[in-house]
Amino acid sequence: MFTQLRYFAIISLIFVALSAGLASVGFRNVISGDLQSLVNKQNVSIAQGYSNSIWAIYQGVLGKLFRLPDIDRWSDYKEFSQFDAASKGYFKNISISGVSLYSRGGKLIFSNKLGSLQLGTILPEKDKELFLEAIDGKIASNLRKGVAHIDVNGERSQKSLVVSFVPLFLPVMDKSVIAVLKIENDVTPEWKRVIAFQYISVGSVVIIFLLLITMLIVSSQRAEQIISRQHEANMELMAAAASAEAESQDKSQFLANMSHELRTPLNAIIGFSEIVLTSPDAKLIPQHKDYLRDINGSGVHLLSLINDILDFSKADAGKLEFDIADVDAVKLLKNSMRLVIPRAEQAQVTLIEDLPPKHFVFQTDTKKLKQVLLNLLSNAVKFTPPGGEVRVSVWHDVSVDTIMFQVKDSGIGIAAKDISKVMSPFGQVDSALSRKYEGTGLGLPLSKKFVELLGGKFNLSSVVGKGTTITISLPRIYNKP
Repeated sequence: MFTQLRYFAIISLIFVALSAGLASVGFRNVISGDLQSLVNKQNVSIAQGYSNSIWAIYQGVLGKLFRLPDIDRWSDYKEFSQFDAASKGYFKNISISGVSLYSRGGKLIFSNKLGSLQLGTILPEKDKELFLEAIDGKIASNLRKGVAHIDVNGERSQKSLVVSFVPLFLPVMDKSVIAVLKIENDVTPEWKRVIAFQYISVGSVVIIFLLLITMLIVSSQRAEQIISRQHEANMELMAAAASAEAESQDKSQFLANMSHELRTPLNAIIGFSEIVLTSPDAKLIPQHKDYLRDINGSGVHLLSLINDILDFSKADAGKLEFDIADVDAVKLLKNSMRLVIPRAEQAQVTLIEDLPPKHFVFQTDTKKLKQVLLNLLSNAVKFTPPGGEVRVSVWHDVSVDTIMFQVKDSGIGIAAKDISKVMSPFGQVDSALSRKYEGTGLGLPLSKKFVELLGGKFNLSSVVGKGTTITISLPRIYNKP
């Protein structure tokens, strides 16, 4: 992963650098065009001012001079010297790099530069294209970067110039272009700033991208380390889960073996105690009969506890087998209530049936569901004080095609913070209750486990001092989870 990221970073860096370079070149071209246009307008304004002043004043003299065949001899005329001095005076206080005036034939008439430029000098080859455009009556210009330049003082240097060629007319010659004014304007500082901005922008983009890539690489390294540690932790968890599963299987096997070994003597204890108690030939004093009843009751209670533990262990391990059959929901609930009536009467708790007149059939394990209902009814009676009531109801929710069972009591209730505790195996709310009410704490967890394995839902809601309501929903058609 990290190697692929490095390749991606290198390719992305090249792509970003090229994109930034191309963008900066485009930006430079736009700026150079704007700069050229702006300076060209300034040069045209200067040329227009010159045309309206010096050129207009001396146009009569110039008209005569242009009739002479040889420009080299114009300097012999006083009128031309005056024109030359006036032209230099005009351009002296204007901030330009140089100005030259050429005849239609391309010969130098006037220049404010010092040095080798003499009257009659032929137009340089590099200027011919723009000069010809000006001869056609158009204003032509271009931006020349890094060219050798001789300024008005005769000093040579490398400059970036905007060169403009402006046509000049003589009215006396039918408005035809008679000369071309070449104006050079130094834009070296501005062009250097454009180039500097180009390099800075490209460099900034590359540097920012390098920083981002560096952050990405550092983050990916940290992520790779975290993933590696997570992988190691997952391997440890998988090993721990495998070990826990093995321990769970060992526990289930141990509970199964122990329950079998305990059931045999318990059944003997329960059976023999019942035989002695019911035998007409047994000559027992009342105290001994009480002892036998206690032995029988304790054995039955212990056998029930062992059965619950074994069932919960099997359910938790997913090894519980179900015998699915069609069951009448109303009849099943009535049969379950019939078994709890003696205990309710003894506790002085009223059992209220809220059953529909119509019977309906659904698919479930009769034995397991009956065990669930008995657990719920027994708990409701046990935790309801004398004079209280337990309401039992069943109905068919047609909208979702489920069978709903509900056991609602007016007992002591459970605090919201303790609900998760009583739903855990062997959970007790507190020691005072565990002493007052007998129980292993397996009834509710085992009931919930059975309901879920039967494809249903188990819901418990309770308010302290007002009672508890348990609602279970089971599908009418059993679908194996």
